[in-house]
Amino acid sequence: MKKPPEGDLPIMIVGDSISHGSSGDWTWRYFFWKHLKNHDVSVDLVGPKATLDNIRTTEVGDDDDTYADPEFDRDHDAQWGRPYVTEKEEIHAKVAEYEPAYLLTLLGINDLFWYGVRPAQFADNLREFIVNARRAAPQIRIVVGTVLETQKAVDEPEFAALVDATNEQIRTVASEEGIHVADTAAEFRAAEHTWDGTHPNPNGEVRIAAAFADRIAQSYGLGARYPRPYPVLDVVDSRAKRATD
Repeated sequence: MKKPPEGDLPIMIVGDSISHGSSGDWTWRYFFWKHLKNHDVSVDLVGPKATLDNIRTTEVGDDDDTYADPEFDRDHDAQWGRPYVTEKEEIHAKVAEYEPAYLLTLLGINDLFWYGVRPAQFADNLREFIVNARRAAPQIRIVVGTVLETQKAVDEPEFAALVDATNEQIRTVASEEGIHVADTAAEFRAAEHTWDGTHPNPNGEVRIAAAFADRIAQSYGLGARYPRPYPVLDVVDSRAKRATD
């Protein structure tokens, strides 16, 4: 199925698996795009990918296009497993190629979980990410999301404290660098809003989309705040996540 016509305002969503999504997902990108369209914002989502991760196999990088609804602008720059620690080296080239006016970024959980990055180093990596994006486009507008709650944080107070400290670093760096924060963690609860303790279900996706929509509406006058109360959406059919033989 073809995507709708591209709009006028280029926005690049940079993320990890939470933004990439996997087989059967709507993705928060979908709810974000739909919200802006409903408010007559002509947006063009840009980036090197347009697919989901094929979670039904153990292979890395075998994406699929089994979106719950593929009728939206699916272009993005999100990839399972991505941290700031590597993306800071790649963002300059991507901004130069895709020329986004806005950069919406949701990274961080992989830095903490897989790469062992501590808050002070996380702050340095985030600053480098911002500097490199601006080298390619000095006027680019950057919005950074906070690290979401995971079941690991619920179960392990030490990890929860690490996430909290990291989110404080995000706010500090954002203030120092003149960028904006979408508080994606504020209304997101792992038990209710994920399908596996980490990755958002549709109700989690809506809350992530709302955090970014609220921020760009407040900071840049784009669109409007996401409507509340949120809809209660059905979970993704478990067959979409089932491993293939």
